[in-house]
Amino acid sequence: MWKEKRGDKWRFKERYRDPLTGKLKYVSVTMETGSRQSIKEASAVLNHKIDEIMARYSSEGILDEVLLGRLIDEYLAYYKNRVRSSTYYSHVTTLKNFEKEIGSDALIANITPELITEFIESLLYRPDPISNSYASRYKNHIGQLFKFAKKKNYLLNNPVEKVELTYRNDEIKSSTANKFLEEEELQSFLEEAYSRNETYAQLCEWLYQTGTRFGESASLSFDDVYKKDGKYYLKITGTLDYNHIPIELQSKTSRTKTAAGMRTIILSPRAVEIYKQREIEHGNDPFIFSTSNQTPIQTTAINTFLRGIKKDLKINKPLSSHIFRHTHISKLAELGVPLYVIQQRVGHNDSRITNEIYLHVTEKAMEKVIPALDKL
Repeated sequence: MWKEKRGDKWRFKERYRDPLTGKLKYVSVTMETGSRQSIKEASAVLNHKIDEIMARYSSEGILDEVLLGRLIDEYLAYYKNRVRSSTYYSHVTTLKNFEKEIGSDALIANITPELITEFIESLLYRPDPISNSYASRYKNHIGQLFKFAKKKNYLLNNPVEKVELTYRNDEIKSSTANKFLEEEELQSFLEEAYSRNETYAQLCEWLYQTGTRFGESASLSFDDVYKKDGKYYLKITGTLDYNHIPIELQSKTSRTKTAAGMRTIILSPRAVEIYKQREIEHGNDPFIFSTSNQTPIQTTAINTFLRGIKKDLKINKPLSSHIFRHTHISKLAELGVPLYVIQQRVGHNDSRITNEIYLHVTEKAMEKVIPALDKL
């Protein structure tokens, strides 16, 4: 090891032979002083750097002793500035739950496909189970984590590639019908909702009338609606950025969840009525739908509101803000609107759920044709 004076600091260097090329290279570290203590600390740092480099070219080609906690921290730091904050915090939640269950001190080289499968399926089959789609999200996020580990030469193979989950059959059988409300269910819900909280009820009905996502509608301002040739149109250009952001600082992002989400749709007469009523009563608010403090409505508040109605009306379906978007899709399918038109309206390029709902509703409609054939 040798040292060089750099301004008022010292740079320490150590040589090593690159195992890939056979050439001599060096690593370095800068210290505040050239004291005996600094020499000792620099030596430890340089040796650690060389050990990491050499480990990458071991017989297995991997670093053998990387811990799960370290991997997750590195991955989240890498991932944070590459995606929307909501996507980032979704990964934080799933990966930190995985770390809590497996242990931050677990060697990633010892985490097997069987262990990952056991973890996700324990969530699927517990008394308060997660949904099949949420289980798929866990698998996807953990898979991205280990893909990152492979890229960093921490692992030779991604164990998630061999994970095969056994999803819950009860959810598979009933999932499509449970994703939207029938007409009678919708009207009963709206009647109850308006009797409890007009603003929340208007927002839920707006979601049904427009087929928008909650974040898209929660971020709307009155300027996002315009009139042309006697028709009212809605410009959807972003979504509410709310994850881990103080409510008073929340605002609309510059883009929607997907590229297809950037769209302009025509409003139904009932949606126009809701808009006009909100404009008369709250035209000076920063959002079409806002709290009494003029802050955006939170998805947690809406979902709490929905849980209360679900319990009192004994609605035997998962009731969240997203069900109104699916109900919009089902109603358009029932009215015979082509699938590609529906996809454009709700901002989907190609959605499995949209296709499932469309097929379910049209098949149901076809069943009504059979008895009618006898009367021809």
